[in-house]
Amino acid sequence: SLLQPCLYKSRKALTHSDSEPLVGTGIMKASGGNTCCRVVLCCGGALLVLVLWTVIGIATASCATGAFPKEYILPNNAEAAGVQEPFDPGTDTNMNLTELAIDLQGTWWMDGNPLTSEHLVSFASAEGRLPFPVTVPVYSNRARRWTWSDSFGGRSIMFYYAFDSTPDEPHFFKFFNSSYAEIQPVSAVFSGLFAFRKISEDEWDRPDANYVLRRIVYANGTEGPFLQKFYKWYADVQANSNLLVWTSDSSCLRRCQYFLPCFLCNAVC
Repeated sequence: SLLQPCLYKSRKALTHSDSEPLVGTGIMKASGGNTCCRVVLCCGGALLVLVLWTVIGIATASCATGAFPKEYILPNNAEAAGVQEPFDPGTDTNMNLTELAIDLQGTWWMDGNPLTSEHLVSFASAEGRLPFPVTVPVYSNRARRWTWSDSFGGRSIMFYYAFDSTPDEPHFFKFFNSSYAEIQPVSAVFSGLFAFRKISEDEWDRPDANYVLRRIVYANGTEGPFLQKFYKWYADVQANSNLLVWTSDSSCLRRCQYFLPCFLCNAVC
C-alpha cells in the first residue's frame, strides 16, 4: 500500500536514528518516513474532502436545475398552482416536421427505460424538410426538455451529462421515411445508431434502448393517452420524488453549481 514505504522508513528512523536535532533548538528534524506519511495523509484527506464536497454539490445543486411535482407536466395543473410551466413541450411554434408528415409534438414518456431515473422528453426545435432521407437535429439537452428523478441517482446522471455534453449538442435523427429513423445519441457513453420506429400516432418504438416512447401531453396542453399510466408508474417507482430539469442553457452554470454557491457561479458565468 501507499503507507508501506512510510512505515518502513519510520522503522528505519527509529533503529538508525537518522533524525537530527536542529542546531541551537533541541528540536528534532522530521524523518523522511514521517514526511512521507504526512504527504500521503494530507493528499488522502484533501481527496476525501473533494469527494464529499462534490457529493454535497450533486445532492443540493440548484443554480441550473429545477424540481417540480409530476402533476405539473400538464400545463393546466401548473397554471392552477400559479407557477410557470416547468417543461417545454413541442408545439407548432417551436418545431416543424409537417412537411415530413411526422407528429412528435407534445411531451413523451420513455416507457420501459431501464434507466428509470430518466423519463420525459420534448422534441421542441426539431425541423426537417423533404426529400427523404433527411437528418433532423433535436436539441433535447436544452433547458426544460428532458426530465430526471429528483433523487441522488437522477442528480448523478445530470452531473455526468453536465460534463459529458453541452446544451447545444443535438441528437441527430436520420429519417428514411415518415415512420422510421436512426438516432445518433448525444452522450459519449453510447455508441452506434439506435432505431426509432413508429407504432401508432402516439407511440414510437426504441428497440435498441428497450423502451417505447408514448405521448402523455398533446401540443395544445391537453392530457394525452398515456398520462395516467405515467403518473401511476412514477408513483410506484419513484415514490414522492419530484421531476428535475435543466433550467439554464449555460454549460458554465451547469458545471459550476456542483462546486460553488449560486451567487459565485452567477458572477463567474
